[in-house]
Amino acid sequence: MIKKLPLQITTILLVVTQLSYGQTSGGPDAYGYTWRNSSDPNGPVFSWIDLNQLSGVITVTGLADDNLRGPFVMPFTFQYYWYQPSKFWIGSNGHIGFTNASVAHPFPAIPLPTGINDYLGVMVTDLTHTDVNSQPISTASCKYWINPANDTLIVTWENVPFWAPGSPGYSGSNTFQAILTSTDSSITYQYLNQSGSSASTVSFVTTGIENNSGNIGLQVLYNIYPTGGTAVKFYAPATTSLQINDASTLYCNNLTTGGLFLSANGNAYESMAEIANSGNQSLASFNVYSRILSSANTIQVRDTVPVSNLSPGQTQVVTFPDLWTPTNAGVYRHITETLLPGDATPSNNQRMLELQVIDTTQASMQLSFDTGLDAGLGGLSWNGGSGGAAMHFVPPFTPCILTKATFYIVANNLGNGFHALVFDDLGPNGEPQNLLDSVFVQGASVIPGAWNEVTFSQPLLISSGGFYVVWMMGGEEISIGQNQIPPISNRTFEVLGSASIFTNWADYRYREIEEVMINVFIEKVLGVNEGGSLVSFASVYPNPVTDLANVVYRVSEKSLVSYRLYSFNGQLVEERTLGYSNGNGMFSINVSTLDSGIYLCSISIGKNLINKKITVTR
Repeated sequence: MIKKLPLQITTILLVVTQLSYGQTSGGPDAYGYTWRNSSDPNGPVFSWIDLNQLSGVITVTGLADDNLRGPFVMPFTFQYYWYQPSKFWIGSNGHIGFTNASVAHPFPAIPLPTGINDYLGVMVTDLTHTDVNSQPISTASCKYWINPANDTLIVTWENVPFWAPGSPGYSGSNTFQAILTSTDSSITYQYLNQSGSSASTVSFVTTGIENNSGNIGLQVLYNIYPTGGTAVKFYAPATTSLQINDASTLYCNNLTTGGLFLSANGNAYESMAEIANSGNQSLASFNVYSRILSSANTIQVRDTVPVSNLSPGQTQVVTFPDLWTPTNAGVYRHITETLLPGDATPSNNQRMLELQVIDTTQASMQLSFDTGLDAGLGGLSWNGGSGGAAMHFVPPFTPCILTKATFYIVANNLGNGFHALVFDDLGPNGEPQNLLDSVFVQGASVIPGAWNEVTFSQPLLISSGGFYVVWMMGGEEISIGQNQIPPISNRTFEVLGSASIFTNWADYRYREIEEVMINVFIEKVLGVNEGGSLVSFASVYPNPVTDLANVVYRVSEKSLVSYRLYSFNGQLVEERTLGYSNGNGMFSINVSTLDSGIYLCSISIGKNLINKKITVTR
């Protein structure tokens, strides 16, 4: 049973704690980073930078308990290990991530390949920005600032308390900041004050830096709180002898590699992925292998495509030539894997996308990412009985009608009920926005060890996009099932608070290894073909083109529009974000300076990613 206070400890972690205590410097790690604190004669001088006294400060909104916000654009080129992150996320628990992975208790030692990687552990501990009622704590804040010279980024967590059981849900106070400077690629942590302690006594705090594979990093403190009035600085090496040849698959099909529902005998599925040079050496052309497998591991379609030469940090979108039209309902996997000889980080070579093919001839269609088998862990629940979980569903066609959901309840020791809620996904980046329905299931009606069916107040029309179905505890000691049989959808969320007051959404901390057991049922809208979709393009004209290529599209709801233009060998030529659009729209691409040839325009509209070929002639 997952709680806020898991009881785990290992001998290894105790050794790390003892080694960290009393040190004033450390390193180098395998790349060459070292650190010194303000107690070291050659270390940094503690000099607090009060963002409240500066102009242009940005307040990070939406931080709560165990969540993160972003992405925010890295305002300058910042060298971190052998690569340059372009975006960053800010975590409620005191970390800055260069991926959208959150971190929650138990907090890992650094470095550690499993779990969260590629982050700055400024003061990673169980903090909260909201109280027991999920309301913002007025004294707690997080802000960031970019200096006028555009070479320094400062992120400050101010008066942020520890999470605590009971009312008001928090205790203590912590004020600390991270300073990233591009001129020398240094990272400085400063701690103004620290009072109180975590409710947990094991794996409760860590500070340090870690690279994108989790194999290299520097840990400053573990299970020891930083002292107020101190600073720690990480120094990047002027040169490094470490040569990293590393190719990675960033995603399959969509940015989060989120599982998809497809219609049997419906539209063809196009395999695509984004590949990156994640090392510090230029890479000659290498192959990328894509395959779709059935649950019996039978290959449905496969392609091997060469990627062009990539410089460090460069990416390439790969579209595989063979389309797949699924004919049989069932579970499939789309796997993309880089095949770079001598790859330094095999753990990032492969990404797997779950594909659920649905028989759309049925009157009622079940959408499920789990296999129906509970993992036997006691179920997911939260201390205090005021938390929950959610699944994001994007149906195989729209419009459709959502009629009911089922929830596998593992235990209900105190006879409490639960809430079933439905939200649309019309918020920024497809986040939940509008509540569509809320149903409370009385405790007397809950059947432990079984699927519990909830019929919504009325059939819900899903006209486009997708929706979130939320399970919220109606009290303590009720838990929902966890399924750990792959493939995994990466569409699970944890929701903290109560059914009447909650804004605390976060990626489920174990979303890469398990599903929360929530299923839904949809029906067709009579007279509508399931091939309908949110976005339809009228044309790209003229095509072939010599000067301006005009892209005309139609979108039925407000969506963010952007595009990337690639040469035929996959080199990025141009990218633009065009803002939000609703209804009919058009944008133009100036190709007058481009060489003759075929180009790929990858157009992003909301959650839709559509590729169009443009032929340039001279």
